[in-house]
Amino acid sequence: MSKEQHPKESPGAGRHAIILAGGSGTRLWPLSRNLFPKQLLALDGERTLLQQTVARVLSAFAPANIWVVTNEEHVFEVRKQIAVLHEGLGSQVLTEPMGRNTLPAIMLGLEHISGEGDDATVAVFPSDHLIKDEAGWAGAVSLAAELAADGRFVTFGVTPRSAETGYGYIALGREIGKNVREADGFVEKPDMSTAEAFVRDGSHLWNSGMFLFRARDFLKAVAEHQPELWDWWLAREDRPLVDGYRDIPNISVDYGVVEHLDNIAVVCGGFDWDDLGSWEAMYRLGDKDGQGNVVQGDVLVMDCRNSLLISEGGKLAAVGLEDMIMVQTRDATLACPMSHVQRVKEVVDELKAEGSSLVESHPTVKRPWGSYCVLEEGPHYKIKRIEVIPGARLSAQMHHHRSEHWVVVDGTAVVEVDDVERTLVENQSVDIPKTAKHRLGNPGKVPLEIIEIQSGPYLEEDDIVRFDDVYGRVKN
Repeated sequence: MSKEQHPKESPGAGRHAIILAGGSGTRLWPLSRNLFPKQLLALDGERTLLQQTVARVLSAFAPANIWVVTNEEHVFEVRKQIAVLHEGLGSQVLTEPMGRNTLPAIMLGLEHISGEGDDATVAVFPSDHLIKDEAGWAGAVSLAAELAADGRFVTFGVTPRSAETGYGYIALGREIGKNVREADGFVEKPDMSTAEAFVRDGSHLWNSGMFLFRARDFLKAVAEHQPELWDWWLAREDRPLVDGYRDIPNISVDYGVVEHLDNIAVVCGGFDWDDLGSWEAMYRLGDKDGQGNVVQGDVLVMDCRNSLLISEGGKLAAVGLEDMIMVQTRDATLACPMSHVQRVKEVVDELKAEGSSLVESHPTVKRPWGSYCVLEEGPHYKIKRIEVIPGARLSAQMHHHRSEHWVVVDGTAVVEVDDVERTLVENQSVDIPKTAKHRLGNPGKVPLEIIEIQSGPYLEEDDIVRFDDVYGRVKN
C-alpha cells in the first residue's frame, strides 16, 4: 500500500497507530454484551470509549496512519461512530472474520504498515481505556517513539492508585532514562495480597496494554517466537491474510511476543488511566451524590450509601443499600456487593453454559441500516420494533422457517415482496409468507418505524438467506 503524503504539520506524520476495537467486556455485563461491547458504549459522557480513543489518537497521529481492527459483528457500528470524528477513517477499519485475540489483530494492522519502510514505528492502543490527560499521554507516546526508533519494544506503565486484582502489572527493572525503566517481568491479575504488596513497595506499575515498536522488530519477534503465525503472515502474498484466520492460534500479544523479549522499556506514564474494566471502576470514576452514590438513569434512591445504581430499563427503586452494585437493563438485572465485583465474569460464564442469549445481545440490536428491539417472544412467535434510518434499506432476503407481518407505525416504507413493490404509510401493513423474497427500505427523511410479528417453528437470526445487500453481507 502506497503511503499518502501529508503536510509537515500533520500530527504524528511517520508514526502509525493500530486501535484494537474487538473484545466483549464481560465484566460490565449486563450493559456490555458480545454484540455491543463496552468500547461502543458511552459510559462516562456523550462519547463512547471508542470515540474518545480515536479522538485522542487523531491528536497525535496523521489520520491516514491510523487503523482500527474490529470483528464482523461490530464493523458497521465502529465505522458509524468514528465517522463522526473523521469521515475518512471509515475506509481504515479492518475486519477480523472471528476473534483471535490481540496478536493476530495487530498483525492484520501491520499488513497495511509493514510496506512503509524498515523504520516505521507502530503504536497499539486498546479502544476501551479512559484517559483524561491527553497532553500527558501524548508526551509519553513521543518519548516511546524515540525509544522504539532505537530498537526498544516499549510498553506504558501506570502508577497504581490502589490494589487491583483485575489489572496486569509490570515489574520494574533498572532506570534507563527519565521516566523510563526496563521491564523485569509481568504479572497477570494477582491476588489481593500480592497486589497490595506491589502498591506498598512501589515495585510494579499497572500494565496499560498499550505498546509502541518498530514494525520490523515486532515481525522479527513473531518469526522467532510464533512460527505458526509467521508462516500465516508469509503466505499473505499468495492469498488474503484473513483467509487463514480461522486456523491460526488464539493468542494475546503479551503471551505470544512481549513476555519473550528482553529489550522492553517501560515508559512510566505521567497521565491518568483506567480501563473501565469493572463496575467498581465505573463507581470509582463516577460523579457521586452527597451519600457517595453514583446514579444513572431512572433510579429512585432511598437511604443508600456508596453504591452504583444504573437503570436503562424502567424504574429502579433502591432502598437501604450500602456498598452495592445494581445495574438494570430492559432484559436483565445485576445485583452484587462491591466486594464481589470481579465475579461478574462468573455470571457471564454461567449464562453461556445455560445457552442464554443475554450474553450475546441487548433487546435493542444495532444494524447498519438502523436497529431492532425485541418486544416480546414465545416458543413460536417474536415481536420486534424495527427502525430504519432515512435513505437506508435492508438486504433482499427470505426465510425458510418463519412468516412475518409488518405494520408501519411512523414514516414511509417501500416494501418489495416477490418482486412486487408497494409503498406503505402509517397504520398500513403487509404479510411476508415463508420463502418469499422481500426487502424493506426507508425512502423518507425521517426514521421509519415498523412493528414486525414473526411466527413459525424457528425464529433465530441465522434463518436469513440474503440475495443482495448494500452492506456487503452476502456470502459468495
